[in-house]
Amino acid sequence: MSMDKPYRVEVEVDAPRDVVWRELTEPERIRHWFGWEYDGLDEEIRFIFVEHAKPVPPDRIELVEGGTTELIERGGKTLIRVTKPGDLDAAEWQDVYGDIEEGWITFFHQLRYKLATGGGERRMLVRTGSVVPSSVVLEGEPWHESRYQRGVVVDDALVIVGFKTPLSSDEPADGMLLVTVYDAEVDPRWTSWWDGLVRS
Repeated sequence: MSMDKPYRVEVEVDAPRDVVWRELTEPERIRHWFGWEYDGLDEEIRFIFVEHAKPVPPDRIELVEGGTTELIERGGKTLIRVTKPGDLDAAEWQDVYGDIEEGWITFFHQLRYKLATGGGERRMLVRTGSVVPSSVVLEGEPWHESRYQRGVVVDDALVIVGFKTPLSSDEPADGMLLVTVYDAEVDPRWTSWWDGLVRS
């Protein structure tokens, strides 16, 4: 199962370790970068970051699933490293999409964006649908890219598209668009842009 896949995700953010520590351990801060707005967000945050995590100040959080989040200081910046133990090079995992792995990639880049912009009141657009991954062209400042997702910054918005198949795939796949802004409204053009890519 993809939920069992071992992983090692690293994202460097432009903030000191003590600031990042608060972002990872204080639920009110977490809700401004983690996931997206929906009725169960607070419960999800409590489940992951409070009930199933053991903070070990000043730089480690032990996760109930056996993983660990570490904060490594790098000259005023902080490397966030989250790992789930296992053989990352095992053949059985090479072509497996990891739900949790890709989630951490998305969410830590959302945190990176919050810290880079100063945050504020978060507003998000979330769209899903069947889209051909290779047909998605995102123009903007490159933010991050993995095998299954890509993020760019366009007009003060972090725009992330992700799929459960590689971005290079020419076959329709379940996809998701996440657009994050702070202290602004989400440009409605992103809805029409995504809807224009969705296969009925």
